[in-house]
Amino acid sequence: MIVKPLTGTSCRQRRGNLEHKRHVDRGAAAVEMALVMPLLILMVMGIIDFGRIFNGEIQLSQAAREGARVAALGKSGDFTVQNAIDRTTAALTNPAFQGSLSFGNTGLVSGCASPTSCILVDVVPVAVGTARNGTVCQPGDAATGNSQVTVTIPYSKILFGPASLSQKAVMKCSG
Repeated sequence: MIVKPLTGTSCRQRRGNLEHKRHVDRGAAAVEMALVMPLLILMVMGIIDFGRIFNGEIQLSQAAREGARVAALGKSGDFTVQNAIDRTTAALTNPAFQGSLSFGNTGLVSGCASPTSCILVDVVPVAVGTARNGTVCQPGDAATGNSQVTVTIPYSKILFGPASLSQKAVMKCSG
């Protein structure tokens, strides 16, 4: 067996080259982190904002459904527009809405400006006819009408999202 002598660089020289290479790459991780971190933070903030919007829409949907149920029972259940508004307001307990929402007497309003809070209670005909704004279902509306409650609230966003959130619930009049 023939043993060849090592030619080229010695072990000490190779170790010196590795240390030199590590020294040159020392700041690369910091630069990469500086480039990636803003994107990562933006993605996390976007996920948080989307979650808040989704949570708010679910809460608004539930609140509108509660008000529509009371409005559908209407006069036959001795419910008024104010009962529907009170039931809807009671269901709006989401901390994402930031603060107390004041609705006032909005059941009689036919429209709502975008950045304000309002609850609209209407009876909408099934087929032909005009909507009765600011009323709950009357006896005899079961065949021809639906109660409709629309809830609109302002939304305070972190990065992106709408200025207000709105949900509408429709239920068949009963009685």
